[in-house]
Amino acid sequence: SLAVDYIARDESNPYFTYDPAQCIVCSRCVRACEEVQGTFALTIEGRGFESRMVAGMSEDFITSECVSCGACVQACPTDALREKTVLEKGMPERSAVTTCAYCGVGCSFKAEVKGDEVIRMLPYKDGKANHGHSCVKGRFAYGYATHKDRILSPMIREKISDPWREVSWEEAIAHTAKEFRRIQYQYGRTAIGGITSSRCTNEETYLVQKLVRQGFRNNNVDTCARVCHSPTGYGLGQTYGTSAGTQDFDSVEFTDVAVIIGANPVSAHPVFASRLKKRLRQGAKLIVLDPRRTEMVKSAHIEA
Repeated sequence: SLAVDYIARDESNPYFTYDPAQCIVCSRCVRACEEVQGTFALTIEGRGFESRMVAGMSEDFITSECVSCGACVQACPTDALREKTVLEKGMPERSAVTTCAYCGVGCSFKAEVKGDEVIRMLPYKDGKANHGHSCVKGRFAYGYATHKDRILSPMIREKISDPWREVSWEEAIAHTAKEFRRIQYQYGRTAIGGITSSRCTNEETYLVQKLVRQGFRNNNVDTCARVCHSPTGYGLGQTYGTSAGTQDFDSVEFTDVAVIIGANPVSAHPVFASRLKKRLRQGAKLIVLDPRRTEMVKSAHIEA
């Protein structure tokens, strides 16, 4: 008879579990880690009936080079790899397509919900920026959506020493409009402006500038994305004649040489970094200009 040792379930990763008893050794997770994410944290160990998927050198997931992007969980056709939230709270009841609120890549996700609680975030395969891939932040760090400290109702106070009090949306909007009118009447039309977060979508930023220009009747509008990228905008303007980006993320799949100046995409824009590393494995060259030694330098063609 064939004796196969029992292999315990790996619960070390805070976001998902690995149950070898349900693994069919299809290698989809290994390929996802290699071809999509580019981390090479998974492999197939053993031969024949004793073969199994392992992380690193037969390590726990948490001690291996796994970056918890979730690509392996997404690719698994069985419950060998499964989100802990699904195991604890059950399958979601409905979903809605949304945009990740973290970095500027703008990955598309399907937020899967049960009741009023997000059960999991699945990378949306039709997403123009991520094409079904994700990083640990967008895939698993969504707890803020239902965190107990999240403010769910508008609050106002007359002065900074007063306590906040919850009000209806109607009262909050009326109070804000009244204060805007008072400030402009007292200090002039240009006393009010608007600035948007770099996490706002283009559509949200457009609405803010329209409110400022047509509602407040001035041009005091800005976005912190412009402040952060002032050097970039100047450099692009001097070099290409326009301060805006001229390429989309898909263009990295056709590049022969990529130049990274002072950026760390592995940490700041992980999904784009995965796509760039995939192109580098296909033979593209990489030039890095940075006083720091970032992870991209490991595969850099030229170090500077």
